[in-house]
Amino acid sequence: MAATPGYRFCAVSLAIILGISFFFSGIATAQLSVSFYAKTCPSVFETVRAGVRSALNAETRMGASILRLFFHDCFVN
Repeated sequence: MAATPGYRFCAVSLAIILGISFFFSGIATAQLSVSFYAKTCPSVFETVRAGVRSALNAETRMGASILRLFFHDCFVN
């Protein structure tokens, strides 16, 4: 039973895509740094703190909403 040209094309295409994906996966690693905002926006923590305080003063339920948002966005993989 010989492979059809369409099957052969799909197999070769898949092999090429997988090869390229594995090659670029090492290049695209995250370059995260704890001190990133210290260099780019030194007042970010004060700005965020002021925004959160303002939101909490306007609506007391906002604390739970912000906490829920934090856990959903930061810890769900």
